[in-house]
This record gives sequence, C-alpha cells and structure tokens, in this order.
Amino acid sequence: MEVLRFQKANCKDCYKCIRECPVKSIRIKDHQAQIIADECLLCGRCVVVCPQNAKEPRNDVQKVRDAIAAGRRVVASVAPSFIAGFECSGIAQFEELLQKLGFAEAHETALGAYIAKTEYERMVASGEHDVIISSCCHSVTRLIEKYYPDALKYLAHTLSPMLAHGRYLKQQDPDCYTVFIGPCISKIDEAERYPGMIDCVLTFDEVADWLREEHIELPKDDKLDGSTFRSRFFPRAGGILASMDQAPDYKYIAVDGVEQCIEALQEITTGKVHRCFIEMSACVGSCINGPSIQKNRMGRLRAEGRVDNYAACAAAPGRDFDAAVTFPIGRDYAPDELRRDYPGEAQIREILARTGKTLPEHELNCGCCGYPTCREKAIAVYQGKADIEMCLPYMKERAESFSNQIINSTPNAILALDTELNIQQINRAAEGLFQLDSVKRYIGRPVSELMDPWDFNVAMEAGSVHEKKTWLSGVSKYVELSIVHDEAHGLLVAIMRDVTAQEEENEHLRELRRQTVDITDKVIGKQMRIVQEIASLLGETTAETKIALNKLKNVVAAEEERHGDA
Repeated sequence: MEVLRFQKANCKDCYKCIRECPVKSIRIKDHQAQIIADECLLCGRCVVVCPQNAKEPRNDVQKVRDAIAAGRRVVASVAPSFIAGFECSGIAQFEELLQKLGFAEAHETALGAYIAKTEYERMVASGEHDVIISSCCHSVTRLIEKYYPDALKYLAHTLSPMLAHGRYLKQQDPDCYTVFIGPCISKIDEAERYPGMIDCVLTFDEVADWLREEHIELPKDDKLDGSTFRSRFFPRAGGILASMDQAPDYKYIAVDGVEQCIEALQEITTGKVHRCFIEMSACVGSCINGPSIQKNRMGRLRAEGRVDNYAACAAAPGRDFDAAVTFPIGRDYAPDELRRDYPGEAQIREILARTGKTLPEHELNCGCCGYPTCREKAIAVYQGKADIEMCLPYMKERAESFSNQIINSTPNAILALDTELNIQQINRAAEGLFQLDSVKRYIGRPVSELMDPWDFNVAMEAGSVHEKKTWLSGVSKYVELSIVHDEAHGLLVAIMRDVTAQEEENEHLRELRRQTVDITDKVIGKQMRIVQEIASLLGETTAETKIALNKLKNVVAAEEERHGDA
C-alpha cells in the first residue's frame, strides 16, 4: 500500500514540492503532482511544504482502533522525540493519554535506541569496520539502497531502534499488537518491509488529532519528571553520538538533512574517508524536526533543551537503560538501484530549444520549475517526470509575446502608464501615431512628453474616460480617446483611435454647409429686395387706379343725379 498520497484536487502547479524534494521523486502529469514511489525516500518534506495540503501520509488510526475493539493487547512504542512534540512530563504521563484511547501500555523506543547504540559501540570496538553509517533513519537507508548502493557496505547492518524495540516487545509478549508512534512517515514503510516486529505505525500528528477527536486534553506541563536515560538523546542532531561511549581512535560525525547526507555519501564512496562513525538523519535537526511533529511542534532550541534535560542530568550523566537482548539484531540490505533512461546531448539540446534555450546563456537555472538547472529539468522532461511548460520564464515570455502580438496587431494606439503617469508600454500603432523614432527612449518617461496628461488624472479619479475626442497638438491629430484605470495593478491604459481624416472630412462638410447657408442667405436677401420692389411698384399703380376709379364713379354719380333732376 502506498505510504504517501496526493490529493489531486488540491494541487495548484506551484512546484514547491519538487523544489523541496532532495531526489526529485515527484512527477508532474496533467498539471498534477504525483509521487514516484520507487524513487521516493519518504522523508516527508513535500508534506510539510505543500501550501495546499495536497500531500498526506497514509493514516492507519482505524487499524489500531480495530485492534483495540477486537480485544488485542495494544502496546505503544513511543519515539523519544515525543518529549519535543508534547508538553508532558515524561513517558508516564504520555502513557496515561494513550490508555484513554484504549492502549494497554506505552514504552519508550529509546530502549530500542539503547540496543542499537550498544551494537554500534561493539562494531567500533571490533576494529573490523573502517567507516560505519548509523541505520536508525529509514529515509537514509532508502537513500543509500536506491542512490548510493556502493555505500551499503558502510551501513550498519543493525535493526533500527523502532524494529529493535518492536522485537523486544514481541519477545515479552508474542501476542501483543505493537504500534510505533513517532514523527516519521518512512517508518510506515520500514515496518512493512521488516514484518513481525511493529504491527502498525502512527505519527504524532495522527495521535494528537485522535486525542482531540476524543476530547482528551493535551498536557501543558513544561516540567519534566526527572528520570534520565542517555539513549533518549537519539532524536536530536548528534544525539546518537551523545549516547555512545566513543573510542579515541574514531572520528564521530553527525550529518542531518538529505542534501548533507548526499554530500557525505559522495565523499565516503570516493574511499577517502576512514576510521569514522557517521550519524545520518534525513531531517534537518533530526527527529525533533520530523515531518509529522508539526502540529504540536515547539521551537528547535526549546525542543533540544527538553530532549537534553530528559536524557541526562549532572547527577547521572551516563545513566542508561539495561535490556537483556536474546534475539538477533542484525538485518540485511539489498541494492534497489534505480534504472533510469538518460538522454544524449542532442536530445537535451532539442528539449532546451523547445523553451527558447538555444544558447548556454539562455539557461537561467532559476529553479522555478523545482530543478536546480535547466539541463536537469530537460532530463526530467525526457524521463516523463516534468512538463515542458514548467519553465516559468519561458511561459512568462510566451504569454508576454502573445499579448504583445495582440497589442501590436491592433490598429488602435495603446499606451500603458503607471500611476505616476510614466509610460510603461507603447504599441506599434502608438509609435506611428506619435511619430516616434525610438520607443525605448520614452519607456519610463512622463506621458506629458507625448500628450496632455489631464485626461489621465481625470481617469484616476473617475475610474475611466470613455470615447472622448481630443486634439494632439504635438502631432496635429485628432483621436478618440478611452482610458481605463486598473487600480489593482496600478496601471492606466489609454486606447486611441486616429480620427483625423474623419474630422477633416467632417470639417469639409461643415464648411460646405456654411457656404450653402451663406449662398442661401444671399439668394433670400436678393429675392426679398425684388419682392419689395415689386410690391412697391404694385402699390403705386393701385393708388393711381383707385383715384381714377373714384373720379369715374363720381362722374357717373353726378351724371345720374343730373338726369334725375331732369
């Protein structure tokens, strides 16, 4: 069963897990991160750093619940780093918490650490081993088996503290159900690879969640119980060495962090390191900084202080466990070397060229994709572990090129300004509109060098300026101007359509209308004068006719009157 799971819906293509993975055992497929199980060290760093909580270890709490419900005698092996993950006084108080969940007993894995370190001391004393690498950290053993099989001969063929303690508990009660509780994800895999010692593995975070689910209050006791055992040093960096009786003719070196372990293994396999015992742990700070101690994690200095105080005191600095071991504590390892297909130089160059990297100086090695160099990313693309689009500078340049192509293809002039009204971008149409000999010379310069900035100030206050016709005095052109204020990005975008020809045509039409009006006015005026003259002439003739008719009428009337008298 898989130990680490990715929640598909949560992955956001940030590549943070790849950047953090020391052996790049994560594949991006269909914009989703996937664990490459046969390459993974199970160090858990991808779980810790994922901002979307898309990675999670397998949770086996239900298996333990079922064992308890079935009436099994469930016994906990508690990693010594518990003192740095829970603010309890010691193992007795932690056992009380677990018993409330249904555990029968809880014992310290530090007893298994004592068994392991005693074997380390014997190996050093035998003089048979030139270089010895500790075998406590399962992520380190996976690293050596998969990536540095030549160093297997230096790895102590000794049970880890977890396995040794599990075997010890089974020796005491073969029917008990053993549960290791610790800060480590890789222990899930180790328990399954070496069956019969630990039946189930839970993490500190899972136990803390279980306690909260059952409404069991976590302790807040900063005071330790005063008991001290030297093998409790194990969970901090250099802790294995602090628990050992050291031989004067051996060098004792502690290495923590996968990258540092890789560097040490590369040096060891050259054959230039001799007479040395090397403590290796995958986590920086060792187990007190494990991937599954995060929910209750205290600061490293405080955690180390609690571990040291719980392990030893001035009164009994060398006091330790005393366990009679009647079972074999050795174990074998097998190389699990990865078989990878590597591209040739021509294939690498072809992949690099697909992201515009045709020359060595194009290889930025920025690490945004998660790989330290562009070449390593190209190899990952060849191996099917990475997508070509994972190159952020390439995608940014591609997006900018696409947007620039669109912007430069439009016939409208476009200016982009910052809120200080300095020019940030000029497209080709704007270059032609303003008759610029060099666009670069104007980038970063005030827009006032090209046009009146008044409308931009209005747009910042109002939010936009829509289709305003304005005169560009510098180039003697009319434009239809629209300005959009993108407040979120601090940008002002001006879109200008050259309407000079249209305005000239409109002016020509206006002039024709003015001329027509003038001509009409003249014609009407002339016609009015003629009418007036005609009216005047008609008025004179009418008066004369009236007089004549009146005279005629008077003559006729006089004539009739005369005839009547007669």
